[in-house]
Amino acid sequence: NSGPELRVLVHRTALLLVRTAEGAVRLDRTLADLARHVPGLAAAVAGWLTDAPHVWGPLVGPATREVIDELTGAAVPV
Repeated sequence: NSGPELRVLVHRTALLLVRTAEGAVRLDRTLADLARHVPGLAAAVAGWLTDAPHVWGPLVGPATREVIDELTGAAVPV
């Protein structure tokens, strides 16, 4: 499910994790791993980044962006 509930859950979790450098790294690694293994998640995150780059840009790290590009071919905004 990549609906609004998932987006809200991921966003809230991300906001908590990025409060520390260690949390931001953990978020990036975990989100990248989930994007590889959960069907549709990479495309969902790419959509979130495209629709609201000012909201998602600071939360989505380089590993996740790399996986999104690899799986979807979408060039997500930096």
